[in-house]
Amino acid sequence: MLARAADRASNNLLLIAFFAAIAFMGLFDISGGLAADSWLTLLGGREILAHGLPHHDSLAILSHGRTWIDEQWLAQLFFYGLYKLGGFGLVLRANVLLYLAPLALCLVAARRRGASPICVLLVGLGLLFTGTFVRAQVLAELPFVLLVLLLVAESRRPSRRVFLAFPLLALWANLHGSVVVGALLTAALGAVELARSRRPAWRPLALLAVPWLCVLATPYGLELVDYYRGTIGNSQLATYITEWRSPTFLSVWGLPFFTLIFVAVFLCARLPRRLNGFELLALALTAGGGLLAVRSIIWFYYTAAILLPALLQEVLRARDTSRLPERDRLFRAGVAAAALGLLLVLLVRPMSSLAIRWPGGGTSAVSRVLREDPQAKVLGNDMYADWVLFTVPEARGRIAFDGRWEILSQAQLTEAMQFLFQRGADWDFGGRGYRLLVLDPKRDANLVTIFHGRRHWRVLYRNEHVIVLDRGRTR
Repeated sequence: MLARAADRASNNLLLIAFFAAIAFMGLFDISGGLAADSWLTLLGGREILAHGLPHHDSLAILSHGRTWIDEQWLAQLFFYGLYKLGGFGLVLRANVLLYLAPLALCLVAARRRGASPICVLLVGLGLLFTGTFVRAQVLAELPFVLLVLLLVAESRRPSRRVFLAFPLLALWANLHGSVVVGALLTAALGAVELARSRRPAWRPLALLAVPWLCVLATPYGLELVDYYRGTIGNSQLATYITEWRSPTFLSVWGLPFFTLIFVAVFLCARLPRRLNGFELLALALTAGGGLLAVRSIIWFYYTAAILLPALLQEVLRARDTSRLPERDRLFRAGVAAAALGLLLVLLVRPMSSLAIRWPGGGTSAVSRVLREDPQAKVLGNDMYADWVLFTVPEARGRIAFDGRWEILSQAQLTEAMQFLFQRGADWDFGGRGYRLLVLDPKRDANLVTIFHGRRHWRVLYRNEHVIVLDRGRTR
């Protein structure tokens, strides 16, 4: 058994090194795994434990009383539960492992389809451009890969295992809204099978219909229709938020994405019968989703990482390294073992401090003012609002808005964005009635200059990432 493991390690050294490099990037500065969405995720979990599943908002001023459907409630409970068990260290380490698990499955699946390590690596490079910070979507990536692997296998050898897709989708529906991608792919397999069958059959019909029922298999039920209308059907989000926009070619997101699309088209045209109808449709659907929104590109990367390396192998005819001299194989196995050992060391080493990027002094200043002045309200940017809400209990219901853009009306979203970007005649609504401003001195440099230059405004706290401005108690 040990000899077999050494052989596999030596034959897959390139992929092990690639996997270790990605893990190293995630674990070396593990505190970098916290972002604005991370605080919203933890905040959502705490709200559910304290107040039950939300239906109307009571956290922010602009959205107070508006319908709040927390579709990713289970993911938020999961991460908050980790936080209660082991603090940020456990949350961040678990997040890296959750990110690595689907990546490992893709690499293994591509190798089993006959691709060489170099071909798997060339296609898998796209996965380097996916984010690894803590948020609900990370929990959706493993179900996506498992579902694609299941559907691909079923498209070639149908069996009853295909119905495992339904409980997987039902679980996913409570983790993240991207479950609609999984439902679409499952229905696509049903459509392909229905087109091939000479008469209607219950299996393809079930694959066409049941996935959409699974999407609604949450405590919210039919209320989710409004949630998806406020996200997928909200064209205003793309106006202000990069993740919801279509990628442009010469961007950090667009260049690798469009390059991989070109590779996919070339390989499928060169080997038109290598992929079956469902596999081609899966590539097309996930690529189309990525063309619509940057946030959906990741699903194409995963699908391509599973399906394309074997095609690239045939085109490039990459050398098979399974037969190597004994000395070379032992050396490679040793290097692979050393790489994996380094990961274990990084996984358990002490976490670097969060104090610089998320300084306790900033939130302490906010907390002190809110305790002393019951009328004081806070206006934070989209990066810091949920951080303040999570770390300052007094801010609940006294902050202008946070990162839950989908619950705002169009007028409210426009109002918030006009302030953040200083656009429109009435952009300065934040200067009226809000005592505290929590901003980024670099990203919000214009706002900092404007308000700091006004009479009565003073700096309560400042470091290179956060500035807290106070205009004093209103009379």
